[in-house]
Amino acid sequence: MFNLALDWGYCAHNPVLKVKLFSERDNLKERVLSEEEEAKLLEQCPRQLKPIVIAALNTGMRRNEILMLKWEQVDLKTLTLQVTRTKSGKNRMIPINNALLEVLNIQRQNVNSNFVFPNPENGEPFRSIRNGFISSCRRAGIENLRFHDLRHTFGTRLIQKGVDIVTVQNLLGHRSVTITQRYTHTSSVQKREAVDLLVEKVPKHPQKQEELLLICDTGSRREGQISPSSTVSTN
Repeated sequence: MFNLALDWGYCAHNPVLKVKLFSERDNLKERVLSEEEEAKLLEQCPRQLKPIVIAALNTGMRRNEILMLKWEQVDLKTLTLQVTRTKSGKNRMIPINNALLEVLNIQRQNVNSNFVFPNPENGEPFRSIRNGFISSCRRAGIENLRFHDLRHTFGTRLIQKGVDIVTVQNLLGHRSVTITQRYTHTSSVQKREAVDLLVEKVPKHPQKQEELLLICDTGSRREGQISPSSTVSTN
């Protein structure tokens, strides 16, 4: 506010310039949908909402990006879709996986609109899907889940499956990889598997070790160097 006041000429200096701000990361609500919850949610979603939820889980797109998606942004030949009107102001390309392709093919056959996920009553984008989503979660017995958490679930699942963080950043359209890092939190199972790696024994192969020594010995003789069986005398 004070920076704007400076720009607009309402004050001469910023009195809170050196005040340290609280970290927003401490207030972030992280909620990841489990596979079991996903199945329950999709089962309870009405016909118009279900493809939208599937699109969110398989693209990481924001709600408005999905609702405003047009067929001209979808390329079923190259299996990619272009996301426009993004929060960062930059367009991004997202590959279409099999789950999303199945949904798009069904929508293509049943939808007569320029929009991919329109309101069937008028062919225009839904103004809001909040009530329908909340009702679906309640019927599925899922608590504390926002539609935006589907985007968070997308990013977290990719990280857990070993996708590098830069690729996840590009898919989500984050300006900085620092923002994407909040998706790198690990589960208790992953932590257990990580520390178990420390006690795993590397299998020994005596025969292979002897072969390796033989190769090194042969190389030393060929280069005129002293072999392991040679003796060195000193005066």
